[in-house]
Amino acid sequence: MTWVQSLLKIAIASRPPSWTFGPILFGIGIIHSHRIPKTLPALLVAAFQIFSLSIPLSIIVFGINDVYDYETDNRNPRKLANGLQGGVLKPEDHSLVRTSAYISTSFIIGISLLTRQRYNVLATLCLVLFGWQYSSPPLRLKEVPVLDSLSNGLIVFLAWFCGFSFSGFSSSGMSSKGLMLSLCTAAIHALGAVVDVDADVAAGQRTIATALGQRPTAIFGALCYFLAATTEEPNSIFGVYLWAGMLVMLAPCFRVELAQRAFEVIVYMSIVCSAIWLCVRVGSILKGMKRD
Repeated sequence: MTWVQSLLKIAIASRPPSWTFGPILFGIGIIHSHRIPKTLPALLVAAFQIFSLSIPLSIIVFGINDVYDYETDNRNPRKLANGLQGGVLKPEDHSLVRTSAYISTSFIIGISLLTRQRYNVLATLCLVLFGWQYSSPPLRLKEVPVLDSLSNGLIVFLAWFCGFSFSGFSSSGMSSKGLMLSLCTAAIHALGAVVDVDADVAAGQRTIATALGQRPTAIFGALCYFLAATTEEPNSIFGVYLWAGMLVMLAPCFRVELAQRAFEVIVYMSIVCSAIWLCVRVGSILKGMKRD
């Protein structure tokens, strides 16, 4: 196998659509902190940490997931189709992806040390830990019903907190926005579990959907979106997204067969709305800097 082929396999396992998640969450967190880095050294460190939360983090979260989910993925129509949720990682590629995840772990932690912020380093260590333990032994949180969804939310919160704590942290300035993002992620994961329930049952894998059932799990997801919506102004970008997202999440509560379509819609809604919010806020910050 050539190095180009190896890089391609690693890239596919890390799911390119997911490369934006970490950077977007970091950006949202740093804006919520109201401590935007302005010096060149700080901007460079921020750029490095943003990169570390893109491809390297995706290799850990999604690549390791595919290594330990091989048996289940072989029974999953969505994985066999090589769609939004990735494909089936062949056993001969497991060692390559695992080694890449080890290297990515060292890189992510090393970059966090450059921030010289203990809360940022602590959040990064926890992020890497849960990124591994979601799929790999000994915890393998994805097979602990309810915790499988909540741990997904925690991973997103930690990525957001890396940005929030980049320039320092004060508990008095803690925002509820991180909680909102965490609840949304738990809901989306739960909906994905509803879609995957047949494959998970066939493989003997326990998830929130196999434990609670499809409809109760869909209701859990809708409830998470409702709770998230209470933390945001309804006329804001995120407010519109949350209430619209709750309507999408309600569809499979009444008709479970709509879960697949609802899952696809809510994932793309999340990416687009987060990107729009980020662009609007960055634009406002740049305008303010020009006035100064």
